[in-house]
Amino acid sequence: MLVEGMKNDLNVDQIKKLWILDLIIQSGSLKGAAARAKVSPSAISQSLTALEKNVGKSLIIRDRGSIQPTQDALTILEVVRPAFEVFERLSDLGSQPIPQMTWLNFGTYESIAVEILPSLIHRLRERMPQLKLGLRISRTDQLLTMVRKGELCSALVTEVDGLEKFYSVPICEDRLGVYVSKHHPIAQHGWKAVAQFGLGSLAPGKDGLPRYYQKFMRKIDAAKPTVLSESFETLRAATISGAIASVLPTGVAQRTDELLEITPESVDPKLGRHKIFVVSQTNCDKEEADFLAAESKRLLKNRILIS
Repeated sequence: MLVEGMKNDLNVDQIKKLWILDLIIQSGSLKGAAARAKVSPSAISQSLTALEKNVGKSLIIRDRGSIQPTQDALTILEVVRPAFEVFERLSDLGSQPIPQMTWLNFGTYESIAVEILPSLIHRLRERMPQLKLGLRISRTDQLLTMVRKGELCSALVTEVDGLEKFYSVPICEDRLGVYVSKHHPIAQHGWKAVAQFGLGSLAPGKDGLPRYYQKFMRKIDAAKPTVLSESFETLRAATISGAIASVLPTGVAQRTDELLEITPESVDPKLGRHKIFVVSQTNCDKEEADFLAAESKRLLKNRILIS
C-alpha cells in the first residue's frame, strides 16, 4: 500500500515522477539522475518537489552533498519497481535478434568495462547459455589492432581516426571536462587548482592522443600534466581523494557525486565531445556486431550525455 497522501489514480506523469525518484536513489544524486534521464538537474528537482507535494511527505534526505531515501520513498518504490522491471522486459521484445554464436572474443577499455561488463556477461549468458566468452580490456588503439588482426571479433571503443576501415555502430556520446573533488580543499581554488595541485591526464598511446582529446587539452591551455595514466579509473580515484585535478569523460566523472567540474566557461561545451562505437572487421558477421551494439546501447542508455 502506498503511503498516505498518494493518489490512487496514478497517471503517466506521476509514474514518470516515481521513475525519476528511483533514478535519484540509484544514482545517489540529482545530477546523476539528470544524466541518466537526459534532462537538466533543475527538471529532476522540480519533479521530486512535485512528487513530494503529491505524497505530502519528504522522500529524500539531503546531508552534506549526499542523499538518502526516507522510509516513505522506499515503501513507494517497493510497490512500483516491479512495474519498471516489466517495462524493461517489454522493451526487450523489440530488441536485436540473437545471432548464432558459440564463441565470442570481445574487448573494451577499462572505464566502460567497469560500468557494463558485469551486466553484459550476465545478459549474454542469459540469452545464449552455451556461449563461451573471451574478454579483453585494453586501450582503444590496442583493441583496434586486435580486431584488425582477428584476435577479437569486435570491440567497444572511443572515437579515433581510421574507424572507416572497420564496420562500426555508434552507441552513445560523451564529452571531456576538468574535475576536482568537491569534498576537499582543492575545490575552493577553482581553476587555480590546476596550477596549484597539478593536472591528471590520459597518457598518449603509440599514435598519440585522440584528436578530440588533443583539441580539448590545447583549448584549456593548462600547464603540462603532472600525472599521466592509461587508466581513467586511476585518475578518477586520485581526483576523488583531492590529490589532483583531472581531465575525465563526463560519464566517468558522474558515476559519483564526489566530483565538481571546473572546466573554464570560455571552453566551448562541444569541445571534447566524442562518440563510442562497437567495431568489427568489415568482412565479419555484422549480425554479431549489431547484436553487441544493441546490448551495449541498452546498458549505456543512461550514459548518453549528448543529444
